[in-house]
Amino acid sequence: MYGFYSNNCKLNVNCLVFKWYTSQEVRSMEINLAEAAQDPRIRRTRNLLQRSLSTLLESKSFPDISITDICREADIARVTFYQHYDSKEALLVAGVAEFFASMYQAVDQDGLTYYFETGEMGKLLSSTQINVADPSQIRLVKVALTHTGSVVRQLAINSFLESFSNRETALNEDEVQLMGTFYVGGVLTLLEQFLNGRMTVSPDDFQASTLTLLRALRFGVIEKGILSSEDTNQ
Repeated sequence: MYGFYSNNCKLNVNCLVFKWYTSQEVRSMEINLAEAAQDPRIRRTRNLLQRSLSTLLESKSFPDISITDICREADIARVTFYQHYDSKEALLVAGVAEFFASMYQAVDQDGLTYYFETGEMGKLLSSTQINVADPSQIRLVKVALTHTGSVVRQLAINSFLESFSNRETALNEDEVQLMGTFYVGGVLTLLEQFLNGRMTVSPDDFQASTLTLLRALRFGVIEKGILSSEDTNQ
């Protein structure tokens, strides 16, 4: 299960609530995102809400932003908001989920295969992986990792597995799951360090470090035979 704290304000009383999400509910979020992408009207409204949240985050902290603030910024009714999201945290998570999904879908698969075989990154660095140069994305991811970290991590893992597992032929399903969990955990740790100014590297160097991590993990799983029948019988 995955959860985050949220402020549930009623009659100006600030109540701290911990909301749990099961893995099925996290998956449901992903399905809703995919369905929304097929309907331009839903997509338009959700983009508007996400842009409004991003705009508000330029001047206010996430705990200080209310659903009323978001609706006022977007010029929509609260009832419309709740037709799409059950909380401001769900809105935040949705924006970050799309960010990670597009991050992995944008990777050039031929270039990635070539990199695995040769260690030469080449045009991979020119493909859009993590848009760490966009201030609004930086702000959104920082806020999401702070306030909805466990949900973000699971969504990032699921996005990686969905993109990678269908193209990976050298590893079995369990090995891909293991590698993806370690890889995404490492990337998010690096990302937190980068976004908080504790990694003074360029965006290209940051992307290079994530690719190096992925290749090292994959090489280790293949060479060491992690989860192979011999290992499990020892």
